[in-house]
Amino acid sequence: MIMTTRRICYIVSGIISLLFVTFMIILILALTAFKPKHPVLQTVSSTVEAVSTDISPPLDVQLNFTLTLQLMISNPNLADFEFNTVENLVYYRNGLVGKLTLPSSTLPAKGSTLLSCPLVLQIDKFVANISDILQDILQKKIEIETKSNMPGKITVLGIFKAHLNTFSHCKLVLSFPSMKVETQVCELKTKL
Repeated sequence: MIMTTRRICYIVSGIISLLFVTFMIILILALTAFKPKHPVLQTVSSTVEAVSTDISPPLDVQLNFTLTLQLMISNPNLADFEFNTVENLVYYRNGLVGKLTLPSSTLPAKGSTLLSCPLVLQIDKFVANISDILQDILQKKIEIETKSNMPGKITVLGIFKAHLNTFSHCKLVLSFPSMKVETQVCELKTKL
């Protein structure tokens, strides 16, 4: 009788120890390997194509071109990242001159993808004051901004969900009339 009581105590102690060790391993993994990490939305490159300019008196300026953004989306997580519609906005002097939306998709764990985003811009239709674009053309530099927004979620072990929102803000300086990208400065930000 004493032997079975002692055996039961050993078995119960072993089960409690096993549960404690299992809980600690799950806790450590949840705080390290399975902790949601920020996906990265980065503008890798910007190119300008199909430039059409026409300057004719009296002060009639037309400037149309296609700005192609190469966006790299990287998922550093051990789980798939499902992102909703990615919205890319292009601004010239705080005025919206282009918009492109990319469809929802899923990025595999530890995966990345390169998205090509062509935007046809017609700056002349959005400039409030014609002297602004003339001043930029005379200085041979046109500054534009791009803003991208990528909301999504990560599901860990099919149970835990983390909603993330990744933003990219880039400032580009284009030379005129070649319309080559001279400088590109980008900031990245993610909200959990």
